[in-house]
Parts: sequence; structure tokens; C-alpha cells
Amino acid sequence: MFIGRVTGTVVATQKVAKVVGKKLLLVEALSVKKGTGDSLVSTGRVAVAVDTVGAGEGELVIVTQGSSARLTDTTSDVPTDAVVIGIIDAIQAGSKELYKKRN
Repeated sequence: MFIGRVTGTVVATQKVAKVVGKKLLLVEALSVKKGTGDSLVSTGRVAVAVDTVGAGEGELVIVTQGSSARLTDTTSDVPTDAVVIGIIDAIQAGSKELYKKRN
């Protein structure tokens, strides 16, 4: 699994039937940068992931990849390698809060 930020959506009018009706999100992978002022930084990787939780642009999400991506009720028969399985409310590393969702 990895932490990512939703940066957009992907629209494909031509796709295999099992992907029709699935929302595809563009997700930028993030990592925790250690040191003074620990923070979340981009890894430079981007994935297209099937959205199973209703995530939106700008939200931090949990993404799973590989064969595990096909273990949700929504993706059990979908040819996908990445799926959004959660929307992050907060991230804490040690005593430092790295992220807190604003409502």
C-alpha cells in the first residue's frame, strides 16, 4: 500500500467492458521525508487507480496495488493494478502530525 494525493481523473471512452462505470483517478505517490520538520513529499510516481470510496481531487488516499487490488467487492473481476481503498483523515509520525484533513 502507499499514500497518495488525488491529482485528477482519467477518462477513457474506449476500454474493456469490466472497467466501464468505474471511476479512474490519477494518484501521485507520497513519502514521509524524515529530518527536521518531517513532511509528506512526492516520490515522482503516478498511478491510475480505480476509486472504490468516492475520493476527490486534492484528497490524500490509501492505494493498494498488485493482486490485492482485485480483492475488493468493486474490483474482484476488474483488470486493475491499483485501487483506492481509503480516504485519509490524519497522518502522525512519532509525535508530529504530518496531515490532518480539513472538513
